[in-house]
Amino acid sequence: MSYKNGANSRRSLCFSTRENRGGDQKIVIAGNGFCDQSIAYPTTGVLHLEASVGGTAVYLDNFAISALATGDATLRKRFVAAINNGADLIFSIAHAIELPNSVTVKAFLDELGDHWYPIEMVIQKVLDREDAGHPPDRCCFDEDFLKAYFANRTCDYVPGSQKVIDLSAGAFRLGAFIDWLEPRRQDHIASCRALDDVLNERIGQLRAKAKRQPTWLDAVLPQFPFVPSRRVRFAYVNFLRALILDRGYQLKKGDGIDFHHAVLASALASYATLDKGWKRRVETLPKPNKVPRIFYEPEIPEMITSIETQVALIGGARDHIRRLRPLTVRRTN
Repeated sequence: MSYKNGANSRRSLCFSTRENRGGDQKIVIAGNGFCDQSIAYPTTGVLHLEASVGGTAVYLDNFAISALATGDATLRKRFVAAINNGADLIFSIAHAIELPNSVTVKAFLDELGDHWYPIEMVIQKVLDREDAGHPPDRCCFDEDFLKAYFANRTCDYVPGSQKVIDLSAGAFRLGAFIDWLEPRRQDHIASCRALDDVLNERIGQLRAKAKRQPTWLDAVLPQFPFVPSRRVRFAYVNFLRALILDRGYQLKKGDGIDFHHAVLASALASYATLDKGWKRRVETLPKPNKVPRIFYEPEIPEMITSIETQVALIGGARDHIRRLRPLTVRRTN
């Protein structure tokens, strides 16, 4: 994962199949998109997925996705162009289950093509990987999300079927993910609502303890300084502290998943949208730091202008990259 000053590199997706005899047979697709080529995937072995994002990473809260999908057509067109010219959308299963399964929203997501990065929605998993020293692109990559989708889409591709798995750009359309998750939507929504209860109960307990023992919070959960390799921990700890100290704020429905959105957006994006309350919390994170600027709904036009400027500055236009580095496909044994 790169941030505001990332290099001009784009994603590559690697499929690795581990055969029964222990050898690795790998097909690497190197190019400018998430899936840029159609390949035949061997039916023996285990699928391994890798993804990385370069240039400008954009995190949209669901209100921004809906606003761009259904609002001003000119803004929508500009945002889609910016993504296709060198930015990447950070997207999680939390987005997919909360967005309406509407033709308009799915059409907008499909217009973004394969320029997106699947991010882990369970913060504890990301924190554990970060604590173990994994690089940011491995800390936040939701491989299980893609594997489950891929397994569902290819369940009929059995040995001897003579079918070729199409991994062209349309194979990983975001609109298709919305459809795939529809039968599971209510279960996932229930899990998200459970986060509200957990956060509400836990913050209430910690607020009470901090009130009884004024020095307790700084001793047990001290302010965490910004460290580039611990971006998620920085956001997580300091947001927790902010919620504990803000006794006047009553946690509400949706705050559990909003907490996750805020942590990951502020830690991993170049530009992000959040609601006004979480925007304010990001802006009060301890300084110095390198968190992105956060926008809320009235500021979406300004955000798009900033993304367009950043994409132009880093030279991330896709056609330009392809002229410099043509798509290559190589097979390694």
